[in-house]
Amino acid sequence: MGQALRELDPRASAAATFGAELRARRLARGRSLRELGQLVLVSGELLAKVEKAQRRPRPDLVQRLDAVLDTRGELERLAAPLFVAAARPAIDRPRLSPGNAELELRRVIDEVRAVDHTLAADRLAELMAFAEAAAAVDGSGLSAPVKTSLRRTLAEAEQLAGWMLFDRGDQPGAERMFARAKSAAQLAGAADLVAYVLGPSAAYSSIWCGNPELGAERAYGSLAWARRSGNRRLTAFAAAVAARAHARLGEDDLCRRMLDESESELNRHVADGSDPVWLSVFDDATLAGYRGLCLMDLGEPRAAITALWQEEVASPPQYVRNRIIWRLESAQAHLRLGELESAGAAIEKALDYAGPGAITPRVVRVFHGVDLRLRTSRSSRELAVTRERLSGFIVANE
Repeated sequence: MGQALRELDPRASAAATFGAELRARRLARGRSLRELGQLVLVSGELLAKVEKAQRRPRPDLVQRLDAVLDTRGELERLAAPLFVAAARPAIDRPRLSPGNAELELRRVIDEVRAVDHTLAADRLAELMAFAEAAAAVDGSGLSAPVKTSLRRTLAEAEQLAGWMLFDRGDQPGAERMFARAKSAAQLAGAADLVAYVLGPSAAYSSIWCGNPELGAERAYGSLAWARRSGNRRLTAFAAAVAARAHARLGEDDLCRRMLDESESELNRHVADGSDPVWLSVFDDATLAGYRGLCLMDLGEPRAAITALWQEEVASPPQYVRNRIIWRLESAQAHLRLGELESAGAAIEKALDYAGPGAITPRVVRVFHGVDLRLRTSRSSRELAVTRERLSGFIVANE
């Protein structure tokens, strides 16, 4: 009996999406890695690494795979981001002075943050240009208090830019920006911002991109800084991220311990209006979403559905990205349980959420993951209309 294939996660990166799609197409054609490799003039071992996103295929290999598997350009379309870096519009660096640098940077941060959760933010280049201009002002002989305040605001801008880069599939760029944000926060003596950059930003992106070991390391570093800051809500956030890393690693007891700590810290937090705006994204609804995601990773889809439903009912309507992702996770859970009608309803709701706004590559990859599972779940007849709408949406947004 052959060894069962490890399930691939197309959400992690563009390379992971391509690899998962390649495997699905290969298996649908009944080809082994060795057989397909002979047809496209490479080894089966190399194709295995491409499927697992451990190697990137050359453009000519993608063309041969597309032809042999008769995907009608689908594989070439999915591989395109692997060969061309996402272009960012060039924006001239604004001229900031010591007197207006922090005020102008704060204005841009607030405007971008206000729309980012709706997936409509298209101001990454502007945000980065203002951050660079503010960093240049940092060395202009400012007084110590003004310099500290500017560095704190700069750390916020760089964290937000890093998150936007991650959301758009540029993990190396995100890593560089998170490193800059952490440095600025440390120079400002802002323990809370160091925790936010290390945990909900850098650790979370590492976990998402398939490196939960690094995610756990960063999450515990974040937890230490959050405790130093004295903000229980932030400590709860860092603990929830640590729980997510443990869930991905299959560490049930540690995951549940961190979830319990997160809930305890959040319950003990005193809401006095002093929390920074960026911390408003973590509340009881968000914790329910984290719990649902952890339960999915731990193989408890029924309990995950309950937690994810609690998140959706309680979360603010402007958090469109979270609503889409967690609704799609609910669909995955229903599919695992064979509940096709409920899965279809969850997918349709996610598509409704996504309809009005622009969609980032990370969110599209989550849709693609659901699409792949649908194609292998014998749901073609029952969910034909949903599948057609889902496929059309993916093609339109990739």
